[in-house]
Amino acid sequence: MQTNDLKAWLIALAIVAGSVVISRIFYFLSTKIIKRIFEKTRGRLMYIIFDMLEEPAAMLIIIGGIYYAQRRLSFAQSVDVIVDRVIVFAVILTVTWAVARLLDDLISQYLVPAVAKSDSKLDDQLLPVIRKGTKFLIWVVGIVVALDNAGYDVRTIVAGLGIGGLAFAFAAQETIANFFGGVTVFIDAPFRIGDRIKITGYEGFVREIGLRTAKLETLDGRQLTMPNSVFSKNVIENVSSEPATKVVQNIGIACSQNADRVEKAIELAREVVAADPDLEPNSVVWFKEFADSAYTISLVLWIKKGADYFGVQTRVYLAVIRSYEAAGIELALPTRLIVKP
Repeated sequence: MQTNDLKAWLIALAIVAGSVVISRIFYFLSTKIIKRIFEKTRGRLMYIIFDMLEEPAAMLIIIGGIYYAQRRLSFAQSVDVIVDRVIVFAVILTVTWAVARLLDDLISQYLVPAVAKSDSKLDDQLLPVIRKGTKFLIWVVGIVVALDNAGYDVRTIVAGLGIGGLAFAFAAQETIANFFGGVTVFIDAPFRIGDRIKITGYEGFVREIGLRTAKLETLDGRQLTMPNSVFSKNVIENVSSEPATKVVQNIGIACSQNADRVEKAIELAREVVAADPDLEPNSVVWFKEFADSAYTISLVLWIKKGADYFGVQTRVYLAVIRSYEAAGIELALPTRLIVKP
């Protein structure tokens, strides 16, 4: 085997450095010149291709430089074989990276807008799963192909996975439960994206359903991530499935008011409820009970589906207060009597 002198090493290092420089020049040209040609047609196929493939292509240039530099040096045949396998492994993973990036961006540019225009909610649920599942499948295939071309016996690896499958199943019980919980959500469809649900003490709007978790936005705007297994083990109340949302509010009328004023208070509240366009006709106002320090009037409001839940309540309650103020009806206030010995 011929030894490598200092000159040979310097040439090899220069080739690697040159490949890095060429890679950066290519990236610069692609970003500043080539992509700008298609900038006016942003979102078109050619722009997407250059945008998503420029970084993997730059990486392939560097890998090619390393391979060429190594070939100019003299090593034992076993070293050359190892280097060849590493290079092939890196090239396949880089190509896999490029395919995954390109496909994901194509979905973002073409499939996501089409789904957004669709009236169906099913495709909104399936889209995140399709994106993640496709990316996962591409990487699995890429890694298997890379290992196979790097000299590993993939069949042996698969057989090993089969032997260790039972141990893996025990170790990943929760993950498997979450996966089948997600499958249950898709098959039974107890809710869809955008629905408002109640489960295990939480209430919010479903924003995303994945293979392992689902994301809820609570009524105060916070993001909540729940494992899918929760949905297969607990009772789910789909608030959005009801034709209207029921709200019960009690109002205390001061005991100093006579029966006529109490009756007037009921009439005024009924007028407010009947006049609000976002309340169903079956909303009622009635004399509920004699409380300890007030006559209690109950408002049973049925807020129409799709209406502003909090906005309707605020509007109705303020209208009742204003009507009582105008009529001189006194509301009951909490009273505490402190007796000192």
